[in-house]
Amino acid sequence: MRRAIAIAIGALIVHTARAADADPPPDASTADPASAPLAPPGATVPSTTAPSSAAATLGDDGTSVSPEEIEHDLDAQPAAPASDGSTPTTGTIRVGAYHDSDQTTVYRALGTLAHTFGRWSLNSSFGVDAVTSASVDVRSSPALSKVDVVTSASGRSSSSGGQMTDTRYQLTGGAGWNDSKGATASFTGAVAKENDYASVSGGVNGSYDVLDRTLTLLGGFTLTDNWVSSVLDPTLHHKMVAAGWSLGMARVLTPDDALRVRYDGKYGDGYLSSPYRDVRFGDWTAVLGMQQITFSNTIGSAAGLPEHEPETRLSHAVVFEWVHSLAAGVALHPEVRLSHDSWNLNSLGAGLDLRLARPDWRLQAGYRFYLQGHADFFEDKYTLAPSAYTYYTSDKELGDQVGHIVRFDFAHVVMDADGPNDNRLLFTFQLDLMHYSYPGFLLLSSRDSVFGSIGLSWEP
Repeated sequence: MRRAIAIAIGALIVHTARAADADPPPDASTADPASAPLAPPGATVPSTTAPSSAAATLGDDGTSVSPEEIEHDLDAQPAAPASDGSTPTTGTIRVGAYHDSDQTTVYRALGTLAHTFGRWSLNSSFGVDAVTSASVDVRSSPALSKVDVVTSASGRSSSSGGQMTDTRYQLTGGAGWNDSKGATASFTGAVAKENDYASVSGGVNGSYDVLDRTLTLLGGFTLTDNWVSSVLDPTLHHKMVAAGWSLGMARVLTPDDALRVRYDGKYGDGYLSSPYRDVRFGDWTAVLGMQQITFSNTIGSAAGLPEHEPETRLSHAVVFEWVHSLAAGVALHPEVRLSHDSWNLNSLGAGLDLRLARPDWRLQAGYRFYLQGHADFFEDKYTLAPSAYTYYTSDKELGDQVGHIVRFDFAHVVMDADGPNDNRLLFTFQLDLMHYSYPGFLLLSSRDSVFGSIGLSWEP
């Protein structure tokens, strides 16, 4: 959906927005698909993909944006028309790494391809994420933090534990249609697999220009079927179905200004808990170790009970975006996002980006702020017996949060196109710095994260 206003944004950046004769909006299906890591229990990393059994670093603030989504928005050079009616194949190769102070590391590789045939286009991507985590969720799980002892022939022993690894694979494919007169449609499908999680998803998006192409109407729907299992319990199998939808409009207000307003909805039904998080009851105390967290003074077992969350969740969000051109190739992009869900979790996200574009390079630098209240059943400490609570969780992502995100995204042309049917080659670099605090959460007061990636992109 972020790509649907790209023509307005691109026009504003180069200071030449003209409603009557504007180029058609880029087909969203030709964008490089984002592939975000889904972490094992306890690992929380930036995510823009379908819901999973793991929480996303940016929660519901909607500010986690892939570099693939913003590269073309920053492009000040429209693609040259192909003299023979054909277009070159585009693609991206990218590698990156994520690390945070909660002992989680993710290594990521992503490859994409896209090609346009007249009014139609095809695209595909393949991503791999290798995750290692000793996060607070892992170390507080009685089974995951269990120490394994191996005795050698000499009688000496070594121990390891409190760490979990996983590898995630995701394959996506899509097709798009663009009538070159203001109407676009795209169809996408994806499959993802981890040791304890699998999903299949499909979606459709579209846009239509009206009022002499000064107003773009946007819409989309995605359906995802999720299977959740456990590496600790082979008998555990749960399902969760998630649906997402979006409606909005983008308006070119002046040659220097464009506005987008969007409503996003999301519904989940089924197993929304984690098979690894456990909840302790009573006025407990905890000793935080590098491999294990030890609980004492609990009501009942110190191992606690598996968390229990409602099986349905309905979320609503409204997003306001404005792009203002300051000069040729210079634009500001403020954004505000408000959300509410059926768990009574409310959040506010706000951000500001500076976008610079030149013929051989482009830059986006921005800041995001995120503020979240806790879900109505979330407690930092459940002091009564388990029977006193209908639902209970140890997921810090459902508690109070304050987040700060700084992003730097840069692309530079390292090889220009030789002709209208050739691609130019760009070097891309992304750096995200994040700080999240969890007021009242006793096992983790804050988390600092860094995500960096480099890559090469071929585009017209």
